[in-house]
Amino acid sequence: MPRSLQGRLLLLVLGLVACVWLATAVLTWLDVRHELDELLDGHLAQGAALLVAQQMRDPAEDEQDIEAPVLHRYAPKVAFQVFHEGRLTLRSANAPSLPMIERGRRFKSGFSTTRIDGATWRVFAAQGSERDVQVYVGERVDSRSSILWAVLRSTLWPMFVALPLLAAAVWWAVHRGMRPLRRLGQT
Repeated sequence: MPRSLQGRLLLLVLGLVACVWLATAVLTWLDVRHELDELLDGHLAQGAALLVAQQMRDPAEDEQDIEAPVLHRYAPKVAFQVFHEGRLTLRSANAPSLPMIERGRRFKSGFSTTRIDGATWRVFAAQGSERDVQVYVGERVDSRSSILWAVLRSTLWPMFVALPLLAAAVWWAVHRGMRPLRRLGQT
């Protein structure tokens, strides 16, 4: 612990600033992760709803396993499957032929996290109104993590740059504010 009043004051103020900064960074990370999950889960649910609606409106007469083309460079990080009366009728190129749920589990509508071929996926499952159509839409979790870190980098980077600048400003303010007290001490 510094002996001078200026050193103690500086240590206390910088410690408090660092704690507030760290708490802000953690809260930002938690909020961004939550909002990102909400947004991406919404996209999965919307994709599943579109596939269910398509199957209900235009059922395939010749039920065969159709593989959808890859249309975007991020397509391998997203997969979907459509089962009609228990048979796989439509799927993305990277989707397995078995339902995108954990082995031994029964169909359950909603979100789940599962491992497929060594990768972790966030999957949304939906059923048609007559339960003859089952749709699975999934996204690789590592893709979500990449987006999260990109957002956090752009959000927290200015905070990392600002912390040493803030420390220098606090030091200058404390040093300048203590000047009259130092003069009194010298006198």
